[in-house]
Amino acid sequence: MRAGHVLVVEDDDAIRKLLVEYLREHAPLRVDSARDGAEALHRVATARYDVIVLDLLMPYMSGVDVLSSLTVLNADREAIPAVFIVTGASAEDVPADTLERNFGRFVRGVFRKPVELEILAKCVEEALRKEPEDLPR
Repeated sequence: MRAGHVLVVEDDDAIRKLLVEYLREHAPLRVDSARDGAEALHRVATARYDVIVLDLLMPYMSGVDVLSSLTVLNADREAIPAVFIVTGASAEDVPADTLERNFGRFVRGVFRKPVELEILAKCVEEALRKEPEDLPR
């Protein structure tokens, strides 16, 4: 697995810290974090991330808003981040297939809270095993 740079975007401090610490302990990653979508976009504009773990329901700017902005920011880039959605919303309220259909260039999976950390970490590792050009767009 190649080394990777991951951004965790989560407004809940406890969940954000848990995700960051777990990912750092279980894979050779550089892991940054952001409290909301606006901070996340600032980070994405100033650094390249291989993977983004993104909460959907956040104040100020939702995860869907972040995905829409990523679409614009990465319109002409070859290497784009793989995004794993983390949400407390039910499958009925936020269907995974809708997210994957609308943001298929980015979204690689949807995890419902409480998140199974081991499975999320394995998905992040799998995304990092692939070279950016091997990831579906």
